[in-house]
Amino acid sequence: MRRNALFCVLLAAATLGLSQFLAAWRTWRAGGSLDAAAAVVVLGAVLLFVMLWLGFLLYEVDRAAGQVRRKVALYEWLLARRGARRDGWPLIPPAGRSGR
Repeated sequence: MRRNALFCVLLAAATLGLSQFLAAWRTWRAGGSLDAAAAVVVLGAVLLFVMLWLGFLLYEVDRAAGQVRRKVALYEWLLARRGARRDGWPLIPPAGRSGR
């Protein structure tokens, strides 16, 4: 349930972030100010992070179901790091456990 809610929140953030990024991009291209360029860089970085996190969630679920045809090195590295730690380094803590 928490994973579904997180996925929906991240999807909404990516959708809204994309519209904000494109608006900042148009403003920067029209005016070329330093503030507009900074907004493009910051919004682009946030959008990239959210999209990578969405991809990780989908990859993790598909991998657990055995439906991954090609492994993604970044996601496999994150899963291996999480598995190597004693506490499990939960990106999304399971129900009933408090994540650190």
